[in-house]
Amino acid sequence: TAEGGLKMTLYYINSLQLDPEFLNYYYFKTMHHEFAHILHQTKPYPSDFEMISGSDYVADTWNSVWDDKDPSTEDDEVAQKSGFISAYASKEANEDFVEIIATYVTNTAKTWNAILKAAGDGGSIISSKFDIVYNYMNNSWGIDLNELRDVILRRESEIPELDLTDITLN
Repeated sequence: TAEGGLKMTLYYINSLQLDPEFLNYYYFKTMHHEFAHILHQTKPYPSDFEMISGSDYVADTWNSVWDDKDPSTEDDEVAQKSGFISAYASKEANEDFVEIIATYVTNTAKTWNAILKAAGDGGSIISSKFDIVYNYMNNSWGIDLNELRDVILRRESEIPELDLTDITLN
């Protein structure tokens, strides 16, 4: 959870694992998601973004509307076919916006492209949204999401080599 851009509370800490996939799922994606909220709350993104999915947002039913009752299909995969990077992104435009950022920077280009391809027609909707997100980040904040992703993934790959017995700063 995050509170007003000042405090973030992380849960499930007693089960922490120094596994990049685990950390991505439970922490990194969430931290990038919440930080992206701070950015768009400080400098609004273009209203064109909201118009792409417009009335397709499902508000608080996001956690049930994408359940196709097929246990082999993740809810996110179903939502992606409708142009949302995740089921949660379909809640409303602000969540959609930050989920794109968080998902993009915590996944490789290969994984991102596989998501877009598997999404079929939804992939082109996600790509249209991403273009706005990418330009917003670059023009409003001077952040190139490709460069950011490279750094995040490089640092994530270094996790297994971390020496946590000595955490002094150098």
